[in-house]
Amino acid sequence: MRYILLATCALGACTIQPADQNTVNETVVTENVVAEVPPPELTIPVNAIENAAVETPAVDETAQGAANVVQSYYALIGERKYADAWALWEDVGKASGMSAQAFTASFDKYAAYNAQVGSPGAVDAGAGQRFVTVPVQINGKLKTGALVSMTGSVTLHRTVADGASVEQKSWRIRTADIKPRPDPGPTTTPPPLDNRSTARYKCIDGSRMSAAFDPDNGKVTITRGSKITVLKQERVASGIRYVAGGTSFAGKGESMTFSQPGLPPLPCSPIRR
Repeated sequence: MRYILLATCALGACTIQPADQNTVNETVVTENVVAEVPPPELTIPVNAIENAAVETPAVDETAQGAANVVQSYYALIGERKYADAWALWEDVGKASGMSAQAFTASFDKYAAYNAQVGSPGAVDAGAGQRFVTVPVQINGKLKTGALVSMTGSVTLHRTVADGASVEQKSWRIRTADIKPRPDPGPTTTPPPLDNRSTARYKCIDGSRMSAAFDPDNGKVTITRGSKITVLKQERVASGIRYVAGGTSFAGKGESMTFSQPGLPPLPCSPIRR
């Protein structure tokens, strides 16, 4: 910098004034300090990552937690995610007794597969072990078109012993007892009940008659000798009453009274066989 000034002054015939030595020294020191200060850096302690807490998913230890696993299991089957469903068996699928490929083949024959999961039973506690049984009802349809209906239960297990892994502490399927439900056969409509009945009566004048009651159609057919009369039922406060064209047959309990136009009423009693 001083060389540049000397050259400039030589050309301009200027007189150089000696600078204050302290000022020069301060300037140089200041420039050196600024040049040597490194930019700020973010320093992370070496053990920061080692000491960081490792988060693990919480395990639902309740019986409903086990039922939720069964819900997920059948939902995955319905979505054809067979490998994921197989992994929900204990020992990473091995408790199913099948390989992942065989498991997939066993369900691939279905065109539709639905499950209704019931309320779980109580948690059965053992020595460091937990078990829950969940009822299940299956309805499906094979690719052949045949319908499938099964019912049973799924038993789940988890370990609570010290040192168990997260997988071992989670509810996993241990056994599944699912059996076909008996075929109820074709649905048939039961025949209607026959509520008709016939009673024979002996009247006070010595005459006899039969009365064929048909409550479903609200009528009675009276037969006296060769004469047949059909009467319609009327609603009354108590007892029964049938009428038609001035003729009536009414009573309460077993005794009845038969009346015809222009004739006195005839009390009648049932004939016991």
